[in-house]
Amino acid sequence: MKRLLIGVVAGFVAVAWTSAAPLTVSWADGKVDMNQGSAWVAVNLGDEIDSSATLRLGEGASVELKSGRHKVSLTAAGTYLLDSLLRKGEAAQTRSIALDKLGKLVDPQASTGTTAVAAVRGAAIEPSTETVTWDSGPVDVPAVMDQGRKLVRDGDFDGAAARFDVAAKASAGDDKDSATYSEAWALAAGDNNAKAVKLLRDMPDSGTWAGPRALLLARLDIDSNACDEAKAVLDAGISSKLFVGDDVSLADSLLAEATVQ
Repeated sequence: MKRLLIGVVAGFVAVAWTSAAPLTVSWADGKVDMNQGSAWVAVNLGDEIDSSATLRLGEGASVELKSGRHKVSLTAAGTYLLDSLLRKGEAAQTRSIALDKLGKLVDPQASTGTTAVAAVRGAAIEPSTETVTWDSGPVDVPAVMDQGRKLVRDGDFDGAAARFDVAAKASAGDDKDSATYSEAWALAAGDNNAKAVKLLRDMPDSGTWAGPRALLLARLDIDSNACDEAKAVLDAGISSKLFVGDDVSLADSLLAEATVQ
């Protein structure tokens, strides 16, 4: 069986969280509730929630909340105190280097660097004025994938994810897995962990893309407090010798990180 190899170097970033502040719900899927006194109330997309709040996720649910440079991503069932997660994030492992390496399977020039620049420069980066018309007839999957890769190189990760989604829905087998992995990576590069995790969970755990899928899922699981799933995915991959070459070391390091969380 053909395998895709990935080598990832880990780095660290510290972003201090110093005071209570509202966070905006940027993604919510499934049963997500917030504690209010003796009751639990539903959390919906667009809600503003104080960082001192406690959230409860049901089985299969996921949620992301953002406030400026800070983000909390949760994809595992359980009860969470947001403030403690934000403070824990001060010493969290950065995703950018890992995602850049994992993205080389999407496009050799894939990089999350544009996102970081945009966050600093804001309106100094002007959106493209080019008008593009997509999909006027039957889907040409290779052409759509090329469109997605160009958008990745341009740093338009939301646009890239949308193109890869079109390709995934119009293809099957390895081509579908390639497009789905690319979509998940683009979503993660665009800071949409929960959507990416949802896609990766639905991908097959065997075949050409099984190794990259497991490594990306584990990375994002760790980032979104789903360490039990990360450990299960990695344990299964290691025991079945899914990973080869440098990927063995990567899987071991991710497993160690998931275990100490």
